[in-house]
Amino acid sequence: MPIIASFCANFLPGLIEVTPGTRQDYQTLARFHYLPKRPATWAAIVAARWQPDVGPPRTIGVAILSHPSALHRTRHRVFGLRPMRFGQRLHWVNANLRTVSRVIIHPQFRGIGLSTPLIEAAIAACPTRYVEASARMGRAHPLFERAGFTRVEPLTVDEAIYYWRETPSPRPPPVPSPVVRNGRGLG
Repeated sequence: MPIIASFCANFLPGLIEVTPGTRQDYQTLARFHYLPKRPATWAAIVAARWQPDVGPPRTIGVAILSHPSALHRTRHRVFGLRPMRFGQRLHWVNANLRTVSRVIIHPQFRGIGLSTPLIEAAIAACPTRYVEASARMGRAHPLFERAGFTRVEPLTVDEAIYYWRETPSPRPPPVPSPVVRNGRGLG
């Protein structure tokens, strides 16, 4: 497996490597996430594995990149998608966005700065121009802001905080441009 990143914590014997992951990596850590169900879609998985000086490697973190949901009020506001018809929005969203749907760190390894390299690796695996995340835990933990995302406050307290970031995608995306004839959108 190609190594995306590696680092060593001074107090932790061995090496931590961030590599492409598997669903098994997610399953290993799923019980530590605050949402009980698995992501609806899977676009990419990135895993952090600790290789101790002695013993087998151990999955200690995972980030899941998913295909975006069709509807997201804050996303539509941020990217100016409201005037588009549903089909146009869906096309734009699928062509331009991926969603960081899970970032899970094993409790024994929290607080060592592992979430940022995982998110950076997920962004590097993203084939689209933008990556987004919605997080209820965003009020308590600034992990997406540390990874360079722009924070967008929700309109109501019941909604999650929305984050987005442009990726270093090599290809230019289609520009959202609703077609209008006689004052009505075509879709």
